[in-house]
Amino acid sequence: MTTEEIITALERAWNAGDGEAWAANFAEDADFVDVVGRIQRGRATIARESQNIFDTIYRGSTLRIRQVSSRPLGGGFDLVHTATLLTIPAGPLAGEARAVQTKLVHDGRIVAFHNTIRGDIAAFTGHDADLAARSPQEWDS
Repeated sequence: MTTEEIITALERAWNAGDGEAWAANFAEDADFVDVVGRIQRGRATIARESQNIFDTIYRGSTLRIRQVSSRPLGGGFDLVHTATLLTIPAGPLAGEARAVQTKLVHDGRIVAFHNTIRGDIAAFTGHDADLAARSPQEWDS
């Protein structure tokens, strides 16, 4: 699969709430670091944990994914960065969440994926206005 096909498949799987389809984009022995820093190892674990959030905190959510950059590293590896906008309709996380991801793709499958929620740098640093002015705020920047 191409990077574009992987991104499309990930978005489609998320929006269908299908953990197996989400995990099908990963290599059998892939590593996935989720937004709370848990390291999930292997496609089966990624499928199970994804289905768990699709059935609970992210039930009915929609995900938009945009490729920010991609570059070949050699040996069939590509380094891919994406930005996402997650819309959560109800529950304790209702609203929108923005994140960025780093993916290492090899032979049409994700072998490593790191997901990071985007936050406001000023709030994180105690409301430093100078840092906030230099921080991108749009989900797709």
